[in-house]
This record gives sequence, C-alpha cells and structure tokens, in this order.
Amino acid sequence: MKRIVLFILLSLGLTGCQSGIIEKLVKAPEVKSVQLKSFSAQNKTITFDVGLFNPNSFSLPIDGFNGGVTLNGLDVGRFAATTETSLAAQETQTISLPITLDAEAFGRAARSVLSEGKALYNFNGGVDTSVGQVPFSQDGELSMQDIIKTLMPSFAF
Repeated sequence: MKRIVLFILLSLGLTGCQSGIIEKLVKAPEVKSVQLKSFSAQNKTITFDVGLFNPNSFSLPIDGFNGGVTLNGLDVGRFAATTETSLAAQETQTISLPITLDAEAFGRAARSVLSEGKALYNFNGGVDTSVGQVPFSQDGELSMQDIIKTLMPSFAF
C-alpha cells in the first residue's frame, strides 16, 4: 500500500514539474521572415508566408498555429491553422498562415498604412507541438512595394 501511495505522489509531482522541464528543453521556433502572400477583400482573408526557424537539435512536430496580428497597432485578425508537419532541426521552413480579417478593423488599419506610408505588423501566437504550445512573437514592417504587388499583381516594379 505504501508503494502505491508513493507512486501516486511521485507521479503527481512529476506531472506538475513537467511543463517547466519542457519549457527549458524545447526552444521556441523563431520567426525569421514574414511576407505578404495574398489578400482578398471579398473573402476577408490575408495570407502571410512565415519563415520559422527551429533552433532545437531535433525536429519539432507541429499540429497547428493560432494567434493574432496587428497592423499599425490595430488588431486586424486572428489566425488558426492545422497542419501535420515537422520543422526540421536547425532549419528554416516557410509556412503559409491564412488570417481571417476583421473587416472594420482592417479598413482602419489600411487607411493608416496609406496615410502613414508604413505597415508595421505584430504576430503574436503559438505553435502547437507534440510537447505543448510554444509561444512566438514577431514585429516587423511590410514594404509598400510588397503591399502594392499583392493588391495589384499586374503592377510592375
């Protein structure tokens, strides 16, 4: 009986410590690049290609992504995508993230991009892996050239 109680207490103790151990052993993927891939005002979607670097010495299985994006400080959309892929050890891979836009918020953000001449973004979310969710955050700026090319693909630079 004492062995069973000891086993249960040990199991509960290890379960409580497991999340801290995982956070120390698994490094968060790093966002290396963000490129605007497509935009559809009709479908209220925007897709970004995100280059994710796996700093770990082992491949990291990915089940999905979720989070949000701001443009010039305004929340414009949420993203959630499922996938059955792995990030190769110490390599960068490009993943396409479709984002559902809040049409009203995106309209305000688009006006700020045109008036300010810049498009500052922030991705904040998590990568769902087999060992739990690994958070990531990335700030950056989209070039006006990228935005114009996406909105008007036949426009040449």
